[in-house]
Amino acid sequence: MFTEMLNFKMPKTDYKYKFAFLFDQLTPLYDLARVLGIRNRLQRRLWPQVTIKSGSRVLDVGCGTGDDLIYLATHFKGLSLTGVDGDPKVLSMAKNKAKKLGLKIKFQVSLAERLPFKKHAFDVVWSSLMIHHLPTSIKLKALKEMRRVLKPAGRLYLIDFDLIKNPIIRNFYWLQTLLEPVGDHFAGKLPEYLRAAGFKRWARTSLLFHVSLFKN
Repeated sequence: MFTEMLNFKMPKTDYKYKFAFLFDQLTPLYDLARVLGIRNRLQRRLWPQVTIKSGSRVLDVGCGTGDDLIYLATHFKGLSLTGVDGDPKVLSMAKNKAKKLGLKIKFQVSLAERLPFKKHAFDVVWSSLMIHHLPTSIKLKALKEMRRVLKPAGRLYLIDFDLIKNPIIRNFYWLQTLLEPVGDHFAGKLPEYLRAAGFKRWARTSLLFHVSLFKN
């Protein structure tokens, strides 16, 4: 088994790129923050909701350091796994982790709104806590790209911040809305973006606090 890494250069954007841990200098601490934060509790609630057939081609958009792909590789049989991220540093970390485990996963530097794959190339498109990093104008483009590369009968797993109904509680997250463009998520706009991108039906499952799973 092996990992494959393509395209090491970071692509250019017309907007300020948000790194996985917000700041490029903090990227080496990303995995530690995941362990110490809520991510592990979130994942424990997520995985029972996931079913993927053997032989499926799976794309993880915004794969970060590859934890979700590694879980998929070790808990589901016969998957063809590809991860893309705009940050070469986190992809290098992902590649090293997968290599140590002897897992066959392809990693490629790519922006979510410019996926380098043909139409209907994947059975499953996966994206966890990535979309909220993007500027509002780019979110719809990224979701349309996910729809484009997904087969007509394929499945989307989108995990991200969602509606906070209580405006008082929403105000507690003002700092996060300053650091990244997540305010539209807290206002419940993500379903609108999904519809505009061409996703007609989906199940919406609350996972933890204000994070939800959208599964078509």
